[in-house]
This record gives sequence, C-alpha cells and structure tokens, in this order.
Amino acid sequence: MHWDIAQIELLAVLYLKNIIRDWMFEAQGIIIEGDNYNIIELLQSALKTWKVSKCIEDKLSFLLYFNQVLFSYTKRDCKKLADVCANLALKSSFVWDDISFEDIPPSFLFCLKEECDSLGLL
Repeated sequence: MHWDIAQIELLAVLYLKNIIRDWMFEAQGIIIEGDNYNIIELLQSALKTWKVSKCIEDKLSFLLYFNQVLFSYTKRDCKKLADVCANLALKSSFVWDDISFEDIPPSFLFCLKEECDSLGLL
C-alpha cells in the first residue's frame, strides 16, 4: 500500500468537520497547521477564492462557521505536539468532551509543557 502524504494531510484537515463541536465556533478563529507546504498553499488559495467569489467546496464549508481561518505551514521538526496528537489519534479517540487532566493523556501534557517552556510561556 502506498500512502500519499499530501493526500493524508488534506484528509486530516477535511476530517476536522467530524470532530468540531458547536462551542468551538465561539472562538476568535481556527489555526490549521500542516507540514506539507503544497497542501497549505492549496487550502489558502481555496479560502482566498471563497472570499472573492463567495463559492467554496462543500468539503471545506464547515470552515465558514469560524470568524477567522488561518492556514500555517510549519516545519515538521517544529510541531512535536501535533505529532503526539496524530499518534494518539491513531491509537484511540482524540476528542475529549471533558478537559480535566485525568482524561488527557500524560504524553500530550508533557509535550505541551515542553513546548510552552521552550517558548517561555510558563
């Protein structure tokens, strides 16, 4: 079996519509990061086209519920937390309805703390 990494990254973005909860639309916006430059460019282009023509592919229409949508290219070695999330999602559900610390996997919390420490946030 051959995995097309670009297709997988695009499918991951499209899958967001399945895990987004209504309360998330109250946020100022959403930032979607990816390490595939071509896919991020494709998504940014689709969003720009929508802003001009008011026409967007049905698969991406869920993004219109957010006040703001940003697509950000991030080098693979700069997104350890996203990698932890992807691996957790492969093993089990990655949706937490309750965000108490007992429900969040320790590997996620450890990586989050590491990234915050490196940015001087804690």
